[in-house]
Amino acid sequence: MPISEVLLITFTLLLTAMIAANLCRHIAIPYTVVLVLLGIGINLAEQFLLVANHLQQFHLTPDVVLFIFLPALIFESALSLDARALLKNLIAIIILAIPGMLISALLVGLGLNWSMNINLIVALIFGALISATDPVAVVAIFKELGVSKRLMILVEGESLFNDATAIVLFNIMLSFVVAGEMLPSDILPAITQFLTVFLGGIVVGSIIGLIMSELMVRLYDGDQGVPVILSMVMAYFSFILAEHYFHVSGVMAVLTAAICLNATSLIRLSHNTIRMVRDSWEIIVLTCNSLLFILIGLSVDIFTLLSHWNLILWAVIAVAMARAFSVYLLTPLTTYVFNLPKISLGERHIMWWGGLKGGLAIAVVLSIPDSLPEKQLLIELTLGVVLVSLLLNASTIKILIHWLKLDHLSSEEEAELEQNRQQIKISVNHVLNNFSKKHLLGDQLHASVQMAIATNLKEKPIKLSPDQRLEQVHLQTLQAEKEELAFLHEIGLINYYTFISFIEVLKNDKERNAQIAFSIKFVRPKKNFLTRIETTILQFLGHYDRLLVWLMKYQNLRFSNRIQYDIAGILMAHNALKAIESCDFKLSDEKLSTVKKLYKSRLSRRQKRLKDFSALYPEFYQSYEYLLFQQVALIYALKQLETNFEAAKISSKVYNQLRKKLHYALKQLPKIKTVISSKRKHQWMSKAPLFAGLPQKMLETLAQKTEYVNFLPDDIVFNEHDKGHSLYILVNGHVDVYKENEAGEVIHLIELHEGSFIGEHALLMNSRRSATIKAKTYVTLLRLTAAEVLKMSKTAPELEIRLREVDLQRQVTNLKQ
Repeated sequence: MPISEVLLITFTLLLTAMIAANLCRHIAIPYTVVLVLLGIGINLAEQFLLVANHLQQFHLTPDVVLFIFLPALIFESALSLDARALLKNLIAIIILAIPGMLISALLVGLGLNWSMNINLIVALIFGALISATDPVAVVAIFKELGVSKRLMILVEGESLFNDATAIVLFNIMLSFVVAGEMLPSDILPAITQFLTVFLGGIVVGSIIGLIMSELMVRLYDGDQGVPVILSMVMAYFSFILAEHYFHVSGVMAVLTAAICLNATSLIRLSHNTIRMVRDSWEIIVLTCNSLLFILIGLSVDIFTLLSHWNLILWAVIAVAMARAFSVYLLTPLTTYVFNLPKISLGERHIMWWGGLKGGLAIAVVLSIPDSLPEKQLLIELTLGVVLVSLLLNASTIKILIHWLKLDHLSSEEEAELEQNRQQIKISVNHVLNNFSKKHLLGDQLHASVQMAIATNLKEKPIKLSPDQRLEQVHLQTLQAEKEELAFLHEIGLINYYTFISFIEVLKNDKERNAQIAFSIKFVRPKKNFLTRIETTILQFLGHYDRLLVWLMKYQNLRFSNRIQYDIAGILMAHNALKAIESCDFKLSDEKLSTVKKLYKSRLSRRQKRLKDFSALYPEFYQSYEYLLFQQVALIYALKQLETNFEAAKISSKVYNQLRKKLHYALKQLPKIKTVISSKRKHQWMSKAPLFAGLPQKMLETLAQKTEYVNFLPDDIVFNEHDKGHSLYILVNGHVDVYKENEAGEVIHLIELHEGSFIGEHALLMNSRRSATIKAKTYVTLLRLTAAEVLKMSKTAPELEIRLREVDLQRQVTNLKQ
């Protein structure tokens, strides 16, 4: 078919899809279902259309789905996944996506083998391709219906992982059919192949994701088109290289690449650029979904399916029962064994009924070789199950959600609803008052417009309890904090890492009841996913001497982030207090005073942290503060320049010259290091008992081998039983010493202060740390490797004698124990 005709039909179908999208606003049928029906209708009416011959050639093929639609749809879904929610439910998702899918495939295969007398291996092939909940269908329907966040992450996460499982299992089963038999001895190689393909996709996706993410940051110069295009390259590169060249899971490669982009690249781009990337991918996905579901409809020969209705019915029953086993038995068992948050029965009903099938199953079944006699039967069964899934399950899932009352508002949500109604009323009144002051709107008309707005919002008098009113205050202050946070990120005062760190804090705060959230007593937040990653990186870098330079760079980055965090926290607390003062919450003075005290206490705590930090590291703080606000000024100037140019206030020549100068100035901003304004290194060395009294020249030689290392409060310097390889002298701050007793309890031994000598047992060969050292405040340590001390002792008899004394003392201690 000529390319002109392909493009003509493609854009005609897209035009039809957009018309259908508008129609969906007026009917209670999901958009994707309308598209499938539209495709079926076009298929039936082909004989009356002038382009009938062309449409017959325009059909769904495995390559079109796998190499055009699937990479984009998987990438966008993975890019929009909430990492915190995903990790929170990861075990349940993995169990459903891999063991659950494998069991489901087995049950479907056995069901077809029994009901239709199909060859068992062929039946298992059908079980493999049909058991996965297709992310293309699931994500499209669930995003449209707006299900709860946890339910969305469970179903979307499962669908993203288990389609990779389905494709790998399908290929393994197909190889057995081609070989003509399946022997017990083939099971172990099949498991090995499964793991190789599955994990290989993760490796390929990680490598491509990390390389492309770094390339994106280096090529980015403020042009928002560059990250969008490179993200598209990343999605298709990872899939095509994994599937076509390395023969591993392309789905897992795309999924991993998207996670890498989210974690390593987007955090270093501007807020507007991140929004541009996400908005662009939403348009790409809308285009792919629109074409895909119409093509699914075009692939269906409704009369052929009706002639096999009894076989399709058996297949639908087998698939439904296998899905029920995973959802109703495996899911609660997983939550019980791993002590996970329970998944309610209503949520399980939605997970079962929402296990939709779509283009992936059709693409996989069409890829079966023509040499397989049962291919046509499997195609009809697959089309039938997919059609039932989309027309029955998808079109009724909203009814089921309503019947299960999963769309009903909780008391907190009612308070949120009322709060947003009030905000809309305030905003509308502000606009109308401006018109009234300028004598453009009469009092009577003003009142009529207000009444119309109230009617449109379906405003009904809701009597809120004191707790609900307190929840209103809670939501209003959180909104004020979030707005300030978004503004700070937009002007470049905070980076994306600090932004998402605070977003997670606000999410946790929102999930808590207002009574708990507004408790004045400070509760140290639990470690979240980001802090756990930080701890892991810190321990890894601190474990190896050769990574000391990277440890210092990493700690400089964390110090910078901590300053940003506290500055943002101060500004957010100010904005929350302003919101409390400006709104009438109809709350008692006592409760309102409690809320104010909470934010004032947060404000003073953050201000004190910033003050303490600036006192400990004045040069670093002053340099960083100067550079940070210089960066903010340049970014803000760029934003104003963009605004003026878009408003045609300046010419393109002036705009381009100023833009280049501002971008150049941003690139020229220097990087800073944590500077320690204290005594010289050899003076700190002389304070340590091991080195006190040694010749000045020897101390200076040893001092040249040392490095300053900085730690934040709650950082672990080293853990008990770690291999010791470095000594430390405490230059600034306080550290706590912990040790595990015989009962396995961790007990606090002592607090060490400035000048303390830490880790002398590292001088002994193959020694292990005898206790855990944890930073209580900001801490600066002078670090010297044991290898350097031992090397120096060979030419310094006095130092060697002292080392022997340390060794003897250690032996005496061991004998006493």
